Amino acid sequence: MTGEDLFVPRQTNTALYMQLHDAGHTVEDILRVQRAYRLACGMFNGRYRKSGRAFICHAVGAASSVAHFDKDLDLVIAAMFHAAYDSGQYPDGRSSRRSEAHRKWLEQNVGPAVESLVARVDAMKFDTGDPERLVEKGMPAGDEDILFLRLAHEIDDMADGGMAFAPKYGRSMESRIKACAILARHMGREGLAATIETYGRLYETQTWAAALQEAKLGGFRIAPNLRTYIKLRWLNFRGGSVEVL
Repeated sequence: MTGEDLFVPRQTNTALYMQLHDAGHTVEDILRVQRAYRLACGMFNGRYRKSGRAFICHAVGAASSVAHFDKDLDLVIAAMFHAAYDSGQYPDGRSSRRSEAHRKWLEQNVGPAVESLVARVDAMKFDTGDPERLVEKGMPAGDEDILFLRLAHEIDDMADGGMAFAPKYGRSMESRIKACAILARHMGREGLAATIETYGRLYETQTWAAALQEAKLGGFRIAPNLRTYIKLRWLNFRGGSVEVL
């Protein structure tokens, strides 16, 4: 795979709709994704990743990555909401954990199949050393769909240089890329494996980005008004990990 034909995840809703149309999805399919996107805008409003990228762009990028490698619309939408139980803001203003109220709300808005996928994605550990562990010990049977979502998510994390500007895995990045490619091949997804490897090689050329790395923030939110600011500050005081600006 060369740079000329390397897949680059879309970062806007309209670009995602165009990608889906070009892949043969119906207008009804795209309308469903549009409704999901509007919901995601509210859920991730004002939230930014450590790199400074708006979180909604990452949500679209993850969905775009899944859509490139699979036509299952439930998987595409689940990718868009992969952080719903980690970084999402619900109408009740409480933490994004998977409470019964949050489960029912998300299920009502995106459907039970998508909500189940989102919950399973949240439950699968895929932090530092986890892909390597899965290669060594094997993947539990029946979780191939969730592993695919996790691996496709890695594409968006790397494609815009995010792993260089805001590294999460430190020196383990090389072994992580290798393990992710192995896992993709175990599932018969050669295209996904090759894309991961290509972005891994590009990552090795991005050492210059170290000068732009943020040492402090792990992610942040911008509150649109004083009332929201006070609420978010209170949530942060009670144990939240996202800085409020």
